[in-house]
Amino acid sequence: MKKNVIYLNDWLAIHPYTTVCSSDTFFVELANKLYAACHLEELPETFRKNLSLYVAAYLEDIISGLGLWKGFTTAHTRLYGRCLPFYPTGKDYIKGEVNLEDIRFIIWNTWQKAPFSHGYVNPLDTSILKQAQDFLPLLEEAYEVAPENELLKDYFAGYADEKEADRKLSWLFGHTYLTEPSMLPYIERVVPDDRFIIPTGPLALFLHEWIELLAGKQATCWKSVPRLYQEEKEMPETVLQKNAEIYRLFTLWTGGRKIIYLNGYASLKRFLVEILQWPDDENHTLPQMKSCRNFVLMVDEQKGLLLAKDVCEYIADTENPYYDQEEASQNAFRMLTEEMLCPPDLLHYCIEKNLLPDAELPEVGEKMLVKLNADFIARHSLLYYYRGD
Repeated sequence: MKKNVIYLNDWLAIHPYTTVCSSDTFFVELANKLYAACHLEELPETFRKNLSLYVAAYLEDIISGLGLWKGFTTAHTRLYGRCLPFYPTGKDYIKGEVNLEDIRFIIWNTWQKAPFSHGYVNPLDTSILKQAQDFLPLLEEAYEVAPENELLKDYFAGYADEKEADRKLSWLFGHTYLTEPSMLPYIERVVPDDRFIIPTGPLALFLHEWIELLAGKQATCWKSVPRLYQEEKEMPETVLQKNAEIYRLFTLWTGGRKIIYLNGYASLKRFLVEILQWPDDENHTLPQMKSCRNFVLMVDEQKGLLLAKDVCEYIADTENPYYDQEEASQNAFRMLTEEMLCPPDLLHYCIEKNLLPDAELPEVGEKMLVKLNADFIARHSLLYYYRGD
């Protein structure tokens, strides 16, 4: 008999309580069975253990009525019209039960987000499918006999006091089987108030959005939690007026277009000084950009000027003379996954208008999968750099 490598304290680390409850032993045993069946040698042992815990917690979620998986698939359906990214769900897919496609996603999500050096993980990698197929019978067998964790049923329906609300939100933010992977690289640096402004989980949802999904009609009570529902900050009138003038001058010169493409710093400086009428000094002409090849400028009536550098080659806009299909095939995927390469507004525009048709999975050259899931890939990869301003 194989020795256990996963223990109760490992299981409790992804739960919102510290006292063992009656169902925990069952799921720890299941996690050990899953670990014994885990053959993803590409994953270091720590993350194979995490994966086994997450898959066991997925079953616990379904059995116990926590609603985390249901909330995720509901949100994904609202955004994209289908339950899951990457994996089509056919007639054999049954909501509220164990599904192969769900397991494939959890494996991919855990692997892709694991903070060790690796490239972008192909969701269609055969090793992910094989691992999910190995896990499936263990979960199907456990599904028939698994006990409910009564502490998790309708867990987010309310809270006794502010301390309990804080504990529940902290767990949801970075310690559940669905949100921990995205927060692992950052969680030690996150201060309490950051939890309310940093999106988390596979869909980069803010905590109040998760609560709306998980608490349903009971979500109203969460509105009294300080800072959970952030008020949108109003820009000073002077800033709004300045940005409106930038917008007017920009669109006057472009004939109404909100995006232009410029080659080299000299073109950028000329546009800033001659078209936008900025002062010709180093405080306004962005001299730190002198070494950049090209620029995309986008204007918004309220936000003013947005700028991205060295990405013109990747954007298949008919108004972009610097688009290069070969360069785009090699590098456009970076716009979906690389933090601060592209302002969120420009990225959203490129995805919405299908201006990144050559973006492909690194190494495998898969374009259609990227096209169908581009917005999800960006959300999943960029988190705050997708949702922020």
